[in-house]
Amino acid sequence: MKITRRILLTLLFLSLQFIPYLSAEDYNRWHLPEGAKLRFGKGILHDIKFTPDGDRIAVATSIGIWIYDAQTGQEISLLTGHTGRVTSLGFPADGRFLASGGADGTIRLWDIDTGKQIALLTGHRGWIQNIAVSPDGKSLVSSDTWKSTLILWDTETGEQIKRHSGFRDDPIRRFRTFFSLRRWTSKPNVNMIDAGDPNFIDALAFSPDGTTFASGHGDGVRIWSAASGRKLSTLRKHTYMDIRMDIRHIRSLAFSPDRKTLASSSPNATLLHTLQKGEPLSHKGVHHAHFPENLVFSPDGTRLIGTGGYYEKDRDTFHKGWDTHIHVWKVDTGALLTSFPTHDKSKRVEALALSPDGGTLLTGGWEGAIHSWDLATGTYSTFTTGHGRGDRALEFLKDGRTLTSWKSGDQQKFWDTTTGAQIGVPVPQTTSEKQVMRSPNRAISAKIDENRKYIQVRDAATGSEMYRITGHKGKIWTYAHSPDGKTLASTGEDMTIRLWDVVTGDEMLRLHTHTHVTVAIAFSPDGKTLAGGSVYDHTQGGSNLIRLWELPNGGVLTTLHGHTGNVNALRFSPDGKILASSSGDGTILLWDLGKIAESE
Repeated sequence: MKITRRILLTLLFLSLQFIPYLSAEDYNRWHLPEGAKLRFGKGILHDIKFTPDGDRIAVATSIGIWIYDAQTGQEISLLTGHTGRVTSLGFPADGRFLASGGADGTIRLWDIDTGKQIALLTGHRGWIQNIAVSPDGKSLVSSDTWKSTLILWDTETGEQIKRHSGFRDDPIRRFRTFFSLRRWTSKPNVNMIDAGDPNFIDALAFSPDGTTFASGHGDGVRIWSAASGRKLSTLRKHTYMDIRMDIRHIRSLAFSPDRKTLASSSPNATLLHTLQKGEPLSHKGVHHAHFPENLVFSPDGTRLIGTGGYYEKDRDTFHKGWDTHIHVWKVDTGALLTSFPTHDKSKRVEALALSPDGGTLLTGGWEGAIHSWDLATGTYSTFTTGHGRGDRALEFLKDGRTLTSWKSGDQQKFWDTTTGAQIGVPVPQTTSEKQVMRSPNRAISAKIDENRKYIQVRDAATGSEMYRITGHKGKIWTYAHSPDGKTLASTGEDMTIRLWDVVTGDEMLRLHTHTHVTVAIAFSPDGKTLAGGSVYDHTQGGSNLIRLWELPNGGVLTTLHGHTGNVNALRFSPDGKILASSSGDGTILLWDLGKIAESE
């Protein structure tokens, strides 16, 4: 009897540990912030990694790390702990843990079987840009955005083996590069961080034997000793074609399985460096690629796979639509074996992962889908969806159960707010026609001028201007009408939300938001509550917050935190019981205002 009871208790304990696995259809309720009832969307994708055994996929996003079944695409779990977006992932060869780096400046080690965090490495002062794990898992290297800091870690003790910052090994070249790039920082499409710091680290890779690692900078590639963190050599074979385009900036690095070859890519070329004990012997380029990124070697080392544009004869004949292609090159000659378009609507592949057997490639971009490619045929299928950028507008339909969301120029999506499922267009179609700025007061109309200096209020019948709202200092971001049409709320660069009398144009109330990015406001249906986001509050530890104020006195009702990106849109349900918020982190959250009020 005692043995049977013990077995039953053990089985009960194990079943509780694997609840997420048994209720995978409810993943939009996993690890919700306090006060939220549902999440639509899975966050913006930043990195993809196969587990070394090939059974699972780890996806780094703006809200955490999703673990998928590699065969079915089924969501297994969501690992949360980072307080900002997760930017980079890495596994040791035996897969005994998963390492992640995030915008919160921390590196975390996870047991993905249990979903538990097993270690926390702190010491960076900026966003973690990249991480790489040694094959034996005993060390890890990471880089951040603060002074291009590079840290080599002992993962077993959590101690720093070596720390580098500033990289002044060639001050003359550094000064000349910086001075040249400064001339172009006012030009469009120039990455200010990259241009201002030629040593900005955008790529890391460990050699397969774990003796060395490589870092990609704005002025070349550095090879380091993994034992001491000492620099062994610097490779500066990438050259500028146009200083305005930051051509030498290293975007991706990969070691061949035999560690004799290092592949590096910058916007104008991909090079294969032959190495011996960390020292360069020779190099050659690969062909027919423009702006290559996301490099990985096949398991046998004979092929190199990457993404980028495509051209055949010269640099003027690459595909004009900037359609990103997957390229497969022959390593010994650099010749292009095959190339096929990714069909990514965002025109860029953010991350790429190759299965351990070398047969399947996963690509993911900001358009929301992860695609699975058969490299032998060049055909693909959709592995999973939901990792897209956040919508910028929201509206509840009259039924109060359906929420619609969209971005400018995009097709609307419809969500069932009780089940969390995305649905088709409701029948009969009762959409809002995207008129989120329409006024309930038919006597007036309002519009922000094209320079965002004032709000023009007109007589709706005659079209003549009644007055201009000019009280904000700096640009005006957005405005909203109260349900009775008597009040207009506006937000601006001066870190305030201001309420105006629609008839007279007089300021009625001023709320301080302590941020420059409050781009979303909404009135509750009864007009007694105003919601605003993003709002900064140092006591709450973030700037991606939503605040609710009581009207007309302006008292703070509560502050909601859970988004990791700017809040782009807010909307109350018709009964006022739900607040929907859409964020740049790629998610929409539904907040249960009744439960929030009870807890307050």
